[in-house]
Amino acid sequence: MFINHENYTLDLSTEPPNNANQTDFDIMIVQVVNTVYLYFTPILVVLGTIGNMLSLFVFHGSKLRLQSTSQYLSTLAIADNIFLLQLLPPWLSATGITSLFHRTGFCQFIVYVSYVSCCLSAWLVVAFTVERFVAVVYPLRRNAVCSVNRARQVIVLLSISAIVMNLPVLKFTSPSKDDCNIDREYLDHAARFNLIDTLLSFTLPLGVIIIMNSWIMVGVCRLERARQALMKEEQSGLPSRLRQRRLVGCPQSQQKVTRMLLLVSSVFVILNLPAYTIRILAYAYDINANEVGGRWTALQQLSVMFFHTNFGINFLLYCLSGQNYRRALIQALPWVRRRARRAVAVRFAADPPRGSSVSTSHVSTEATVINMTNINTNPRRQRDCITRWKFDNTRQRQAMAHSRSQTDQSELASVTVEGRDQDIEMRAVHTI
Repeated sequence: MFINHENYTLDLSTEPPNNANQTDFDIMIVQVVNTVYLYFTPILVVLGTIGNMLSLFVFHGSKLRLQSTSQYLSTLAIADNIFLLQLLPPWLSATGITSLFHRTGFCQFIVYVSYVSCCLSAWLVVAFTVERFVAVVYPLRRNAVCSVNRARQVIVLLSISAIVMNLPVLKFTSPSKDDCNIDREYLDHAARFNLIDTLLSFTLPLGVIIIMNSWIMVGVCRLERARQALMKEEQSGLPSRLRQRRLVGCPQSQQKVTRMLLLVSSVFVILNLPAYTIRILAYAYDINANEVGGRWTALQQLSVMFFHTNFGINFLLYCLSGQNYRRALIQALPWVRRRARRAVAVRFAADPPRGSSVSTSHVSTEATVINMTNINTNPRRQRDCITRWKFDNTRQRQAMAHSRSQTDQSELASVTVEGRDQDIEMRAVHTI
């Protein structure tokens, strides 16, 4: 059962497995799953690659790059993209478009890249889960442990380990006329390696993630209860903002990052669990799809599709759970940023805020507006648009001018009084 979790030996033909006990339901379910896989894989590769590229652009092109977590997530996006792109050659071979995947050298390289990217992706999830564990459970050590330099060192170490550990795949893999699978000469060695790969790429990371996530959730609940208790005790004292800042253990921004990463790691476990469960069952009971039937083949195929989905869904998870990520995404994309600013400007122009009597300066809600009729001859695009904002400090300048005029008048009055006194004194001297 080599390369079981990748399912490179996929056959999209409508022929059922060679088993006399096949039923019409088995044949039908195999055809349905093969049809779903036929359209699911290219859609996942295209959308997942675009989402990972956007994530990489956001994590490196915004202020999020200053966070250690962004180093892990950007590297995770690269590893996921590599895995998604290597799904295309097996899919093209399975659909009969090209047989490039079955050529010597190309077969070994694709399988090796898949194992490296899969292993690296799993341990990157473990790395930022451990970092969140330290930030929540040991907040005083967060600045020392969760640093950008340390994150880069961990990434380099994990990458080198994944590259070296999966080198035997190049030796065990052998192409054939219409297949790319294990070389029969190394069957026993490949079986041992596959068992070790299962333990290191899934069992151990899964166990660490489950334990860390459970501990993180307990820590978050404790911090939330402590925050609520402290806020109740200090309701009559400090303002709400100051009460929030006094809880130094885990700031609100760190809690948002923790929730987002907790969701990412939990989805990783959920989507990987079916494929590796079937893989372990196949090892334990020596199950062969051609002997068991179409239901096992369809179940294995569905689990592989869930496994592949894990590498293209992170962008969606970031957008759903990460407020800072959504804000950084809007700022990183020019057309989205202009659209958001235009919406805010139109809203403020339609309902301007009330000015305060204490304030001496404000930002004018009267934005510079031009009519597009004079510029664009297309009637569909004739609309008012906001070109720029201008800072209006008229109140402040008026107040300063008024105070300056009052000062000048008082000085002039004092000078006039002094002049009159001197004139009276001079007249008195002349009289004497």
